[in-house]
Amino acid sequence: MPQRQTRSRVALLLVAVFVVLSVVGSFLLPEIVSTYWHLRNGDSTAFHGWSIPVPKGWRAFTRDDFLMVQKPLRFYDREDAAPGISVEVFRPGKPVDSEVLRQASIRAISEKGYVFQEERPIQIGTDRGYCLHFTGGKDQENIRTSRISCYLSAAHLSLNLFGRPSEIQTFYSVVSQIRRQDAH
Repeated sequence: MPQRQTRSRVALLLVAVFVVLSVVGSFLLPEIVSTYWHLRNGDSTAFHGWSIPVPKGWRAFTRDDFLMVQKPLRFYDREDAAPGISVEVFRPGKPVDSEVLRQASIRAISEKGYVFQEERPIQIGTDRGYCLHFTGGKDQENIRTSRISCYLSAAHLSLNLFGRPSEIQTFYSVVSQIRRQDAH
């Protein structure tokens, strides 16, 4: 009889440990995912000749020929709440008119319910560009209320933030640390 009670206690203990680890793990999943990514990859990632920093608490992955730097979600967060920075290298067949691209971007993004706020200049290395700032419209259900789209035409680089206003500083911190990779 004592051996049977010992087995029952061990089984109950194992189930309790599994439940506790599952609950704690689900709450800490974003930290676990981000820490694993940073242990494996460091503090930046390479993408089409560029070194892109990845903030602590974030991870990076490629999808459809663009890089996504994203803050992992908690299990109870809405899927559209995940802040993200996308990086895309565009290869136009002809020279890009910066003003035409600017006007077309403002029009296209505004049609999605965002309201244009301002334009800010940026520089990455010797490449100059601009960032277009938008906020979500009053009738927009999407809780990602900020959108920033940046273009460096000469470098053929496009950067976008989809997130809350609190992520704007993180976005510009990432942008300020982007570098061309050494050609050798």
